Formats: sequence, C-alpha cells, structure tokens
Amino acid sequence: MRLGYHCASFHFPESEASPFDAAIALARRLEEAGFDWFSTMDHLWQLPFVGQRDEPFFDAYTTLPAIARETDRMEVGALVTSPHYRNPAMLGRQLTTLDHASNGRAVFGIGAGWFEEEYQAYGFDYPEPERRVHDLRDTVELIRAMWREASPLTYETPNHSVEDLYLEPKPVQADGPDVLVGGGGEDLLLKAVAHLADRWNVPGVSPETFERKLGLLEAYCGTFGTDFDAIEKTVLQTAVIRDSTDAAHSAYERLRGETAAADPPPRDEHRGLVGTPEDVLEGLEQFDNLGAEMVMVRAERNDPETIERLADTVLPSIS
Repeated sequence: MRLGYHCASFHFPESEASPFDAAIALARRLEEAGFDWFSTMDHLWQLPFVGQRDEPFFDAYTTLPAIARETDRMEVGALVTSPHYRNPAMLGRQLTTLDHASNGRAVFGIGAGWFEEEYQAYGFDYPEPERRVHDLRDTVELIRAMWREASPLTYETPNHSVEDLYLEPKPVQADGPDVLVGGGGEDLLLKAVAHLADRWNVPGVSPETFERKLGLLEAYCGTFGTDFDAIEKTVLQTAVIRDSTDAAHSAYERLRGETAAADPPPRDEHRGLVGTPEDVLEGLEQFDNLGAEMVMVRAERNDPETIERLADTVLPSIS
C-alpha cells in the first residue's frame, strides 16, 4: 500500500513561515519521509468542516506547480478539480504545464463539483447532479483529446468544442496524466469511474462502506466492459494520532471544534484514522485487505503531532 497526504488546509499551527511557504515545507518533509502523493483541494475558500472561511487559502493550479518544483518524486494533483471553475481546454493546458513542472508526476483528479455556496459567490452556474457528472465526462474527453491527438485539434463534445487548438508541448506522460475520479455517489459518479477513470478516490468512508462501493464499482465495470482491476482504488481518511486512543479522540474533538461548523461524529462511529499509531496501522491494514492501493491521509488542521507520527512511525511500518 502507498501512503499519500492531502493538504486540505493552509492553516499551519506552530509554523513561523507564511502559509504558502509552510505548505511547500510540508511537501518537502513528507517526500523525504517517503510519502508517494501530495494533493490540495480545488476550492475557492476553506470548506466549513475543514476550517474557517476566512483562513488563508490558495488556488490548486497555481500552488501545485510550486510544490512540484520543490519535490522530486511524489505525485501531485488536485483532490479533486471542479469541472466548472475553468474552461475545460484551459484546464487541459494547466494540467500539461503541471506535468512538465513535475517532470511527469501530475495526476488529473476531477469530481463533479458540489459546494453550491462558493459556486454562487463566484458567479458560476450550479447545474443539477446529472448535468454536473456529464460535465465531468465531457471535460475528461476533451482534455484527453488535447493530450493524445495532433495539433491543431478541432474537437466537439456535447457541451464543449475547440477549433484549431494547439497544445505544444504535449504532456511528459505519453498519454497524459492519469485521470482520478473522486467521489462516492453510487449511481452517476461510480458509473463515470467505471467508464473513464484510471483511478478512483472515495473520501471519508468506513471500511464497510468502502467494501460496498467497491462491489458496485465492479458491477458497473462489467456493464461498461472495463477492467476493474486496472482502476487504482484509493481512499481519503482524516488522521489524528496520540499515545492513547482516548487522547487521540479528545484531540480530534478539540481540533474539529476549532471549525465550529458541525459537531464531530460520535466516538462509536467512523472518524477516520484516529487513535494510537497501532490503531492507525490496523485501520490502514483493513483498507489494504479490501483492495485500497493508496490511502491519502489528512491530518486534522494539519496537526503537527499527527504529521510527525505519520512520517516517523506509521509510514516506516508499512514500507
């Protein structure tokens, strides 16, 4: 199993550096420890269940090239891109640039978009769910054509078209970056994963829920004639680590309380990888046994103690 880090916040307690520089320093630290992945969110301000709306926040596709230039090995990508915040052809150009900035380490993470409040605040139309998933599909189709077909490209999807488009150079990766579709919707979204994804990520699920969704995805792969085993399965989990399980849950509750958006789930419900290093390793093993090839962790509020224990204790035990 591979371990990745999802930097969902630019809140860095105990860091004297600027938020942007602190994110770069974190990426360097994690790569040195052996992490295989580093991602940021494609949102326009901080999500209410991650932090405060007025906390520092940066655009994914201007942050990720900076991270790429300061690292050498980790894959980099957005978890996950909205298909509505950029013209799809421009997004294809930005991803190509990221692939060159990272020397072929870019991954194209995309979802259907969901945070209606920021759509409205920034003036984007917020379509119905079926249309949003269709937009996801169209965006992937157009960008793959840009990457794989010769310039100049004239191409049309149901919702987008380009005429005499030049994209040079092409991405470093021969067919372009892998497409990772993120989300857990059990009808439209998982069908899109089965139809067009190289990778799939589902956030915040329990092992039992992950197992159920895997079964649905496998069935959809049969419908589309897709090789289920060829899709890399990944999960995103929140992590808080302390010396005792009780202390970890107490720390989780305190850190979640800083957002004041919603009460944390009860202790007897799935909270993620919350507990001792041994508890976390047990949780990782559960996902590994079910077929997760990578777990991406998000230390709640970029909790420094959790990050250090992930890097110094947990990762060496699974390598």
